[in-house]
Amino acid sequence: MKITDAHVHFWDVDKLEYPWLNEVPDIRRTFDLPAYRKATQDLEIANIIFVQCECLPEQYPQENTYVTGLARRDKRIKGIVSWFPLENPGAEELLETLKANPLIKGIRRLEESPESLYRQPAFIENMDLLTQSNLTMDLCIKHHQFPAVLNLIDKKPDNRYILDHLGKPGIADKEFNQWKDHIAAAANNPNVYCKFSGMVTEADWTNWTTADLRPYAAIVLEHFGPERLVFGGDWPVVTLASGYHRWVETARELLSELSETDRNKVFYQNAIDFYRTEG
Repeated sequence: MKITDAHVHFWDVDKLEYPWLNEVPDIRRTFDLPAYRKATQDLEIANIIFVQCECLPEQYPQENTYVTGLARRDKRIKGIVSWFPLENPGAEELLETLKANPLIKGIRRLEESPESLYRQPAFIENMDLLTQSNLTMDLCIKHHQFPAVLNLIDKKPDNRYILDHLGKPGIADKEFNQWKDHIAAAANNPNVYCKFSGMVTEADWTNWTTADLRPYAAIVLEHFGPERLVFGGDWPVVTLASGYHRWVETARELLSELSETDRNKVFYQNAIDFYRTEG
């Protein structure tokens, strides 16, 4: 089965600073191309989408340069989802610089708290710049932040959005009902996709089972369908709770009732279509 991995991180702790890694010492080290190749050996990873890794905000151009260099060494890297200060007054000019790199396919900003980024008037207004530039928006939230996502989608419905990690439901705490309603609301907009990723790290890292994940998988499949679900490995963050191969096998099991054509959409084609990359 060919795979487009729509959510991969590479970082080099000797090149850039990632303050959040201090909270997860198990992955506070460099994860580079050789490490990814080792983690995914014997799998047919055909395409890779790199997603920004929360280095210091001012270092995002260097991060893009670093990954562009990796793409010259591994042609499977077909796209970059960059950090970007969309809310800044100079965003339009900065975006022109960003777009000069053809690997840039979209941006990602984590929803912030206690003050919401996704509700800031300047951030909302500048979503038009993404739409005009054919750039996507990766939405990265925790499940309790969903109302801000729904507000953003409601205000700017024409952009292409993709929800990272199912909106991070509280799987370990069996939080379900409110998240389920929010998923249904987000999926009402056909421009919103959902990454089938990040589930194991929202479950009990050491004791999770496929059965723990199944109700959440069923909900996103019900509302987004195989046409708008996109597989992501979330490597190397996934290693906090699972090896890469185990996550792939779990995802296959969770989607085993799909036809071969529909599984191909989720695991391979949908990411190509959403990020508008070459297959």
